[in-house]
Amino acid sequence: MTFDYQELEKELVEACDAVHKEFMLRFGGDDSYVSVGGAKLEAFINDLQAEFENAALTFLQENNLEKDAEARRRALAITKLYAKRCLEDFSKV
Repeated sequence: MTFDYQELEKELVEACDAVHKEFMLRFGGDDSYVSVGGAKLEAFINDLQAEFENAALTFLQENNLEKDAEARRRALAITKLYAKRCLEDFSKV
């Protein structure tokens, strides 16, 4: 059975934007960064991970795919790809 994963992709883009905006509100919009091991970056990554996991799980539940191993694998692969893109975009700011 095939599913349109564009809905998941859209949710992940929105989650990335939301986490980025929340980060800027929480830590100030001065575009200053702490070193790679810094607490600010770690907070961003933790928030991003939580949002992306939630988006993937919600997508699987809404499409009744929780028990479909192939669908779960594909959803998690898409989520991982979008998380990488989101981190890359964040590091360009």
